[in-house]
Amino acid sequence: MSLRAGIIGCGGIANAHVDGYKSNNIQVTAVTDVSHEAAVKMAEITGAKIFKDADSLIKSGLVDMVSICITPVAHEEPAIQALQHGIHVLMEKPQTHILEAARNIADAAAKSKALFMIAFRHRFLPAIVKLKAIIQAGEIGKIVFFQNIFCGPAFYMKDKWFSKKAITGGGCMLDTSSHSVDLFRFLIGEASEQHGLMNKNFAGTDVEDASIITLKTENGAIGSLIATWVAGAGIAEITVMGDKGMVRYDYAKPENINIRKNGETEWTSELVKPSNGFAEEIAHLVSAIEGKAKITCTAQDSVRCIEIINSVYQENKA
Repeated sequence: MSLRAGIIGCGGIANAHVDGYKSNNIQVTAVTDVSHEAAVKMAEITGAKIFKDADSLIKSGLVDMVSICITPVAHEEPAIQALQHGIHVLMEKPQTHILEAARNIADAAAKSKALFMIAFRHRFLPAIVKLKAIIQAGEIGKIVFFQNIFCGPAFYMKDKWFSKKAITGGGCMLDTSSHSVDLFRFLIGEASEQHGLMNKNFAGTDVEDASIITLKTENGAIGSLIATWVAGAGIAEITVMGDKGMVRYDYAKPENINIRKNGETEWTSELVKPSNGFAEEIAHLVSAIEGKAKITCTAQDSVRCIEIINSVYQENKA
């Protein structure tokens, strides 16, 4: 099957989607962006035709699938329109900040013959796939605790649209920890309870730039999801503790997963393939389009993520 892809939104993240399509031998045939200059640059890279807006791109007949890489507040309309036209959708996270909009997209996906996939790319990292296999095999026993930290010196966010609530609906909790919530659900299980705290350190912004979410499953596994844009030094890692051992993955060392079991004093390393996950997530979507697999990262997964994060936001308004 020869698939053609469109890019709606030609900002930085779109480049990773283009690389992912290239890795899967998919031609990007159409692009659009509110910035004509950004669209021109993307067209020069891909050889794609430029369209004035998402509507004309979707109706062009030149695409079988689209990556939606625009700001979250604008996700709903092009996603639903594409699905109604039978065009497969890969949407960057967060799906939206408005729960009703997330549910509307999920409803459109359920009614469409086309497929919808939210771009929780971390699920497709070889390291995360291996982590899940270790957990499911019971190698570290009953899961007790999960910790995910995505922190870094991202002070430039103060002057980006990421820190404007009218565009994003939230700060680092929604932008960064949406990946973390999905990782918890993917690796550990569904959350039955959630709480959180947040703080705004940047002057002149209206969203949080430091946050912690705590989650708990029905069987008692507890998770801590930490994110900030204002850390003086970066850290990105996952630690999972069970009653028979623990496993740790450091994103700064993407070729290793470290395991230590009860009674052991040294860590054991397992090699994994370094990757950013974009090629793998697109390969998964393509496989589903071709009828060889079932989408494992659905609109409902995204809705659940928004429900959890919105609940924490509401709790902090009280």
